[in-house]
Amino acid sequence: MMQSSEIKGLAVFSIADGKEIGRVRDLLINAEKKAVDYLVVDIPNWYFGSYVIPFNQAEGIGSDAVMVATESIVKKLNEEQAGIKLVEKGINLIGNRVLTQKGRIIGKISEYHINEDTGQITGCELVDNSNSPKGIIPAQVALTFGKDALIVKNEVESLLLANISDYKDSTAAAPVPAEDAGAVESEQATNGKAVELFEQRQREYLLGRVSKTDIADASGRVIVLQGETITKEIIDQVIAADKMKDLMMNV
Repeated sequence: MMQSSEIKGLAVFSIADGKEIGRVRDLLINAEKKAVDYLVVDIPNWYFGSYVIPFNQAEGIGSDAVMVATESIVKKLNEEQAGIKLVEKGINLIGNRVLTQKGRIIGKISEYHINEDTGQITGCELVDNSNSPKGIIPAQVALTFGKDALIVKNEVESLLLANISDYKDSTAAAPVPAEDAGAVESEQATNGKAVELFEQRQREYLLGRVSKTDIADASGRVIVLQGETITKEIIDQVIAADKMKDLMMNV
């Protein structure tokens, strides 16, 4: 999990050429999904309008940088209708009052936590009027992400988390021992899906592009010719030869 403030300010790099594209300025929240849909990016010398990266097209968001396959992933905001709608709705969360279903104000939001792999908002940090921490509101307890207020269940204060690392436990039906084989299998399945998604994005990016150079396998056999259009079969050969990085850097 990452705080929104940890993502804002991160440098954005292109995997294809190692170029620093810009820096994350803001996050666009989709209230219905309770998730971040776009990263707003400041790009040096780009003066005409705002630019965004669809969250699901970021290859990775780490402690030091946001990685995208190529600079072409960055879009003009005025060309992303879904992004424009989110700007118009103006959901920010930070500073919003927190109201229960019965209309009782219990504090305000000082920060929120995001699953950096999916963009899902997992919890909102609740503080009182003196900005003293009261706990973290699990996302599933929030009923409405509004422009001016977060509406929550009446029993929210009994469901607050002390730490966002407790988030999974708060939704589990019963504690699961770390040594439990089922838990291990579940974690492996999750990791496997993340790898599959990453490879799928690479394939989508490469299909139909043209190689700028010959690419050879470990034995020196050329598996991609300079000027050759990338097909599914070529990608399969490149993956088998562990040369995906070389191909990504040369299309």
